[in-house]
Amino acid sequence: MNDAIKHIIAGFIVGAIVGLPAYLDSGNLFSGLWPAITGGCIAGGIKEWCDNTYLWEWSWRDFAWTCLGAVLDAVFIALLHIAKG
Repeated sequence: MNDAIKHIIAGFIVGAIVGLPAYLDSGNLFSGLWPAITGGCIAGGIKEWCDNTYLWEWSWRDFAWTCLGAVLDAVFIALLHIAKG
């Protein structure tokens, strides 16, 4: 599997773990969007920080792909909110 796809999936999963419960608990759209995006981007930053610490490789592309996965999760939450009415 392509490395970019792995980062997108990881960002989406972390965003879903953080954002979906926050949205479903409150029903407020923004209480789900911000945790999803923030959680995914923080996870990407931590992963790249670990790569930089142990492998001496920081990759902005990998970080951006992970953040994109979190943004896609935020879009999913927004679509869920629209469908919910």
